[in-house]
Amino acid sequence: MADVDSGPNPEDVIITLRPVAGGSSTIEIDRLEDGSYRATHRAGLGSLELCRTGDLERLLRQLNEALVTGTQSGYVAAVRSLHAQDQSRRA
Repeated sequence: MADVDSGPNPEDVIITLRPVAGGSSTIEIDRLEDGSYRATHRAGLGSLELCRTGDLERLLRQLNEALVTGTQSGYVAAVRSLHAQDQSRRA
């Protein structure tokens, strides 16, 4: 995964999820200065911002469903889907 500049460094990490026991891939959710929440996928030396949203509960529910029922790539797709839905609502 390429290293992607995803804005400011995490300042208020709320939770770090590790979907595969012993794996190096994580999803980190942090709260930004503006009060929104950011989900970042980290794998090895790279990181990729998946979404920013004001709805923490919805983000956590989406991640939980993907982690319980899906594959490792499924949780990334689930969060990206949430981001796309948020973007379409703003348009």
